[in-house]
Amino acid sequence: MSTMLKKLFRRKKKIYPNRFLKHYYSNQKKVLKERKSKYDNKRKKGICVRCDRQAIKGIVLCEYHKKQRDKYNKKARNG
Repeated sequence: MSTMLKKLFRRKKKIYPNRFLKHYYSNQKKVLKERKSKYDNKRKKGICVRCDRQAIKGIVLCEYHKKQRDKYNKKARNG
């Protein structure tokens, strides 16, 4: 058998639990690059990175999401 055929037989098909994970893992590099550029663009423009409201100066979140983050962190720290 040729080496090409051997390589084909050696490959195992990856099984994913759903189509969304299959898409994510097959396009992971592109997806992460896209997310990072979107985050950076919003941060530079002064827009909240979780929604499209104006962000607080010096922070990447708006009033609402800052309160949500603080609430979550308080709960996480206190148990």
